[in-house]
Amino acid sequence: YPLRRQRQMCIRDRIYTDRSASFDFQAADTYAIPDSVVLLTGNLQDGELPEKVDAQYGDLIIEQIRDNMNARGWTEVAATADPDVMILPAVNKTTNVNVYYSYGGYWGWYYPYYGYGYGGYYTTSYETGSLFMQMVDPNEVSGTGNVPIVWIGVINGLVEGSQASINARVLTDIDQAFTQSEYLQQ
Repeated sequence: YPLRRQRQMCIRDRIYTDRSASFDFQAADTYAIPDSVVLLTGNLQDGELPEKVDAQYGDLIIEQIRDNMNARGWTEVAATADPDVMILPAVNKTTNVNVYYSYGGYWGWYYPYYGYGYGGYYTTSYETGSLFMQMVDPNEVSGTGNVPIVWIGVINGLVEGSQASINARVLTDIDQAFTQSEYLQQ
């Protein structure tokens, strides 16, 4: 499905939403959502189950998505009850490490120079990542087994900061993604 773009800038995070122009959101009113959030690592081997986001964050993400869907008139059903759409939340997280080498020492003032050079390694690290909320139409599986994405919400930067900061931003950023997606209102 071709997608339309809509962006919203926040103080710290970037929130991006997009939708399929051909999907009729008003004809759909039931959804299913898993009980955990997948952690995208890129290390998954055939037959392995994906890692899950720590429950302290995953449960908050699931509940905030659920609250927003319910507030917009959608009805949650089990995945086995043939929902109109499924919401598949996932988080990618990358730890970035920078290594610096510092030169120093005393080489003397006269020829031949004496002394020694020394240095030290210094490292810094920080985490970056995004939350992906993909709404798929499970009734439109292609011949290749692909399921079309009818709506996506991406929050970039959400995994940075303290636990309290992340929790507060999960609430406000997910709300913002749904606010800027007015077509999800039933």
